[in-house]
Amino acid sequence: MIGVTISHYRILEQLGEGGMGVVYLAEDTTLGRRVAMKFLSSTTREYRARFLREARAVSALSHPNIATVFEYGETSAGQPYIVMELIKGQPLNDKLQEGSLPLPEAVRIVSHIAEALGEAHRQGVVHRDVKPSNVIITDRGQVKVLDFGLVKQLQEQHSLGGDPNQVTLPSTRTRSDVIVGTPLYLSPEQATGKKVDGRSDLFALGVVLYECITGQAAFSGASVIEIGAQVIHVTPLVPSKLNERIPRELDRITMKAIEKKVETRYQTADELIEDLHQLLPTLDRDGYRKGRSTAALSNPSTHSASALTTITDTFRRPGPSLGTFVVAILAVALAIWGLTRWWKPAAYKPTPLAREWYDKGTDALRNGAFLQATKALEQSIASDPKFVLAHARLAEAWNELDYADKAKDEMLKAQPLGESPSQLPRLDALYLEAIHATITREYPAAIKAYSELVRQSPSDPRVYVDLGRAYEKDDQIKKAIESYVEATNRAPQYATAFLRVAILYGRQTDQPGAYAAFDKAETLYQADANYEGQAEVAYQRGYLLNQMGKAAEARQHLQRSLELARTTENEYQQVKTLLKLGDVETDMGNVAEGRQHMQEALDLAQAKGIDNLTKRGLVDIGNTYVASGNYDEAEKYFKQSLDLSQRQKDPRNSARAWLVLGSLAERQNTPDQAVSYVNQALPFYQQGGYRKEMMQALHLLARAKVQKGDNQVAEQSFNEAIKLSQFLGDDSTACLAHEDVGLLFIREGRYPESISHFEESYKLAKSLGNKKNLGLSLTDRANALWRMGRYAEARAALSEASAIAERPDAAKHLSSLYYVAMARLALSERRFPEAQANAQKALDLAGSQVKSAVIAATFTIGTVLAFSGAPRQGLIKCQEAVELARQSGDPFLVSEALLALGEVMAQNGDTQGALKNSLESQEVFAQAGKQDSEWLAWLVAARASRSAGDTQKAQEYATRAQDLLSGLQQKWGTDNYNFYLNRPDVQFSRKQLSEFIAGKP
Repeated sequence: MIGVTISHYRILEQLGEGGMGVVYLAEDTTLGRRVAMKFLSSTTREYRARFLREARAVSALSHPNIATVFEYGETSAGQPYIVMELIKGQPLNDKLQEGSLPLPEAVRIVSHIAEALGEAHRQGVVHRDVKPSNVIITDRGQVKVLDFGLVKQLQEQHSLGGDPNQVTLPSTRTRSDVIVGTPLYLSPEQATGKKVDGRSDLFALGVVLYECITGQAAFSGASVIEIGAQVIHVTPLVPSKLNERIPRELDRITMKAIEKKVETRYQTADELIEDLHQLLPTLDRDGYRKGRSTAALSNPSTHSASALTTITDTFRRPGPSLGTFVVAILAVALAIWGLTRWWKPAAYKPTPLAREWYDKGTDALRNGAFLQATKALEQSIASDPKFVLAHARLAEAWNELDYADKAKDEMLKAQPLGESPSQLPRLDALYLEAIHATITREYPAAIKAYSELVRQSPSDPRVYVDLGRAYEKDDQIKKAIESYVEATNRAPQYATAFLRVAILYGRQTDQPGAYAAFDKAETLYQADANYEGQAEVAYQRGYLLNQMGKAAEARQHLQRSLELARTTENEYQQVKTLLKLGDVETDMGNVAEGRQHMQEALDLAQAKGIDNLTKRGLVDIGNTYVASGNYDEAEKYFKQSLDLSQRQKDPRNSARAWLVLGSLAERQNTPDQAVSYVNQALPFYQQGGYRKEMMQALHLLARAKVQKGDNQVAEQSFNEAIKLSQFLGDDSTACLAHEDVGLLFIREGRYPESISHFEESYKLAKSLGNKKNLGLSLTDRANALWRMGRYAEARAALSEASAIAERPDAAKHLSSLYYVAMARLALSERRFPEAQANAQKALDLAGSQVKSAVIAATFTIGTVLAFSGAPRQGLIKCQEAVELARQSGDPFLVSEALLALGEVMAQNGDTQGALKNSLESQEVFAQAGKQDSEWLAWLVAARASRSAGDTQKAQEYATRAQDLLSGLQQKWGTDNYNFYLNRPDVQFSRKQLSEFIAGKP
């Protein structure tokens, strides 16, 4: 941007970055003044709209204490900007680094800030981020309030649109569910997500005033939640307790400004300004009240004289000696010190009924029955609203159900509820610490707290399960298993521990261990007549069996789980079981039945308000359409899930929807769209520490890089994904990563290396029972093998893949790629009828969805036609393939289609077209290092040049082709090279090349 001129502003240097944009120093070339220009960082429609609303709101403000906005607009590329007054001076937060300000200066500064806010409020604008760093004291001492970037229009209607002409969202939150404002200066209504108005700004200004006169923040804490809890529950010390120079009237003004209740706070900025203006003349420049004048002292009031006389008389009366008086004072002081040092209030004990419901709720949490947990814990709180741990556990349950708002609110209620965590019993304080760390995804801290709980309560099996859950969330699966097993050792009748360890044994593909643990858990639940526990065991068995490819057995267990869930009227369990039954039916080829189960789940979830499963169900139904190749319908369901998640301010499910949309776009060979979608999800996963999801997002971005031809970066990303997935024990992601590395190596002609990755992918897919990935691994391995002429091995792989790919219920993505592999293998053997038949099958299956298959099948048919006596029809087909490839933006697909077109043009006698297309493809092959295709491109160019009469170029191109062909021996090894030379199509091309080298016409 430096040096660029936009409108009549020339950008000179970057000043800073933050919030929604980047700020530059610029010169107004018309007026010759220096200004600040702020540019929007995000290019999403929503943030762009918010940026423009900000500009329009602030441009309406005109006040000497508000930084002026001169202009706002958009660049030619559509990037919005604001041109603002350039303020030179010292930020108030820098002045406060030195401690409190002299009281007159503090009052004067705060008065000016209040005047700025008063003007904004009269114009219907709330700042919402009043803090010292947003206040500048200029070199002339003028106060300027900056960055109304978090403003909102008052008295406007709710809007979810992205139109800059629409009204602003009347919410204290952004669409990403982030509280707007800086935590230390949040008002109670902002901290609890309630409606805000100008009085929230006055609260924040009161906090600024408090800091200016005391040198200390009014609220503090180690985390946003702790600060928020103080804002809601804690009243700070009056300022004069921290600075004895502060008069009582300034105490009153400050404490009124930071009243918790909105209605008892200052109602307008003018009220605050009036009180400050009345106070200011009574303060001397050192910060004291001004003393009374000499005249006043020489004529004291009667009341004052009486008071003085009373004190004098008291000292004149007979009484205890001075020594006795001093000893008495010391004794009292010592007693007070002893009480504060050793006496502590009795630990709070919840009511028996609250404890009973609490135990039921925490057991449900450990079993994964999160909705049940919320109901039990709400009963506990209803019985005893001051039960801290019940609030904390309820926050944990809401967090598991993706209700971030409810989780935050409950955690705020739990901390501190009138007492500091240090006043809680030690075990309760540790639990509170562990739960807080779990909700904020600080799993190492949670593990540390639970480990200490284990040390202090070594005989309690529930603590081991809690520790195991923390390890599990931190992806430390082996340690989680150890903790669960220890729980079973401590309590052999504890069904929950056996259930948890069974699930993890299954994830580790320890099937015997999983089966044994499931059996034990089921037996224990049956003995207790716990039908919900039995239903969960049946569900988890079905889940595992489906992962292993045993769909029929999985269906039986899931149906039993559904029956039990209906018996107990557990709607949450019914919904998740119906969704999984839908998955199983779809995997078995019963797509209609699968969707029927999922729709039933969706209807029940919507009727019962189970929002997180509603969003998940929409994605699951969309995935069934992906499997059947109906990408348009899949996109509709994914976007429904996204819309619902955004309306409910659910960032986790919003990110999930963005991710599946990105995956769909990548599958459709639209890499730019894929990158755009994935980049919407990635920040949430990165900031929240969601390692698996972050890895999936980065994996998709790497795939998009491949489609755009950035192979080196993609390879590095895939290899990192393999290492991370191995560390996390995530075989599913490792399987996909190995597959993608193999496909990348095919693009680079590194076939021997690719085969090892396909073999690893095959092993992982087989252990997971994932038939689709198994079929893809076999098909892609065959593609690498036939390219080197290893036909017997290629056919063996395709034969095994056929059992999956040729099934009527097979995924179209897999089947179309399988038939493309069959077609291209046959074409390389110059078996043209077979190649054409298989290519046509691939086209029929791919439709318009599997673009890579469509492109490859189309140029394969074109090549067959050209070499089978129909060169004109072949030319049309190859031209169609090139057009489709260019639309995809994938350089690999473009280069393969161009090479085929060049060959067909040479066959048609179009020497110029053959030369142009073959040389264009050669450049791409050279960049990718794909020698086996590049030498063929040089050969076509040589043939075209000779036909055009340019024998010198023809000889040059032929020599390059020969050198590249010979170089394959070193690249692949002698055995693979010899297999390659025996390919029928390679023999045909080598014969032409030999004639060139020999100088034959």
